[in-house]
Amino acid sequence: MDPDALRLDATAIAAAIPHDEPFLFLDSATLGAESATGSYRIRGDEFFLRGHFRDNPVFPASIMLEALGQLAVLFLVAAPSPALAEKKADPAKIFFHSSDEVRCSRFCRPGDVLEMEIKVKRIRHPRGSFQGAISVGGERATYAEGINLMFDWQA
Repeated sequence: MDPDALRLDATAIAAAIPHDEPFLFLDSATLGAESATGSYRIRGDEFFLRGHFRDNPVFPASIMLEALGQLAVLFLVAAPSPALAEKKADPAKIFFHSSDEVRCSRFCRPGDVLEMEIKVKRIRHPRGSFQGAISVGGERATYAEGINLMFDWQA
């Protein structure tokens, strides 16, 4: 991560992106010019863990992909990136478009800390494409070759 990276806590993240409890999966983030990292601690009280799975709480892979997407949204609205120097993306106009080559290779459970990283592949209005990965304790949990978002600029 570059020395000019922007570090955000949960309060700053919640103020920057339109996601909110109970569907915000970033506790902290660091945004650089071409990449970002973030973390989320699985608390165990997340509403969906009651049914995923009964007496065996496993953090859903689809929610891990959502967490990577939220980090990409945060990058679009707040990163000190040359690709976003002239205009800022409108947080209310960023939507998930697609994902490519997603692989999940580890169960994640309450108490685990999801360590996320995204790297810019391409940002060209109206699309942003990122590569992303999540690890827990140094072990890869999820990988996505493409996290693709649609966005528009702030007016």
